[in-house]
Amino acid sequence: MTKAIFFDIDGTLVSFLTHAVSPATLAALRQLRERGVRLFIATGRHRSVIHTVQDVFPFDGYITLNGQFCFVGDRVLRGNPIPPEAAARLVDFLSRTRLPAVLLEQEETYTVNPDPRVDLFPSQLDIPLPPIVPVEHAAGRELYQAVVFLTREEERALAAPFAGLEAMRWHPGFVDVIATGGGKDHGMDALLSHFGIGLEDTMAFGDGENDLSMLRHAHIGVAMGNADDLVKGQADYVTGTVDEDGISSALRHFGLLDP
Repeated sequence: MTKAIFFDIDGTLVSFLTHAVSPATLAALRQLRERGVRLFIATGRHRSVIHTVQDVFPFDGYITLNGQFCFVGDRVLRGNPIPPEAAARLVDFLSRTRLPAVLLEQEETYTVNPDPRVDLFPSQLDIPLPPIVPVEHAAGRELYQAVVFLTREEERALAAPFAGLEAMRWHPGFVDVIATGGGKDHGMDALLSHFGIGLEDTMAFGDGENDLSMLRHAHIGVAMGNADDLVKGQADYVTGTVDEDGISSALRHFGLLDP
């Protein structure tokens, strides 16, 4: 019996075209809530930029920063920053390469080494670009995640640039970097423990490589139709795209919505 469902935001709940949750998806969420299903966000975004979903539906809890910062209301259930030594290596790497990046702390976010690639945030994701600061500003600070703007090919050419860290990609233009052992699956465990729900009663929806740990961890992992083949290949079920209201289609397939 499904008692908890976890939803990625970009490309899953929110369209890359409209930057909004569709009316059909909102109706599905309301019907699930009426049936007593707990509903959670699981995103790589910082909590300061989840208003796209937070303002339209009262989710039961939030996994942010790819599982590194999770909360229910005002209660923090998990905080897992990058270890200081690894954070120092990451800041040094950004200083040497001058790669553009957005660095995310528990409260603050900021941009370092800006170039035109950072325009992906406002232009494609409708996320405001954080303030620009010198990369040295990040030295010695507690970092939870870095969004580094480089393609997959550039990342390969650098020969393991994020050694000792976990790097996961959900957009061709950038990669999310977090502490080793992090991921949305750990965030799931924190929220499930808080609500007393077992993994056997869970479902998760996602479309990016940063969703893989969550899709594998959930009892039923659903890949959106706009996911790449790697994600689809590791999901239990593949539904329609975000713009085809794939969430509603999958929920009907599994008998969680009225036909």
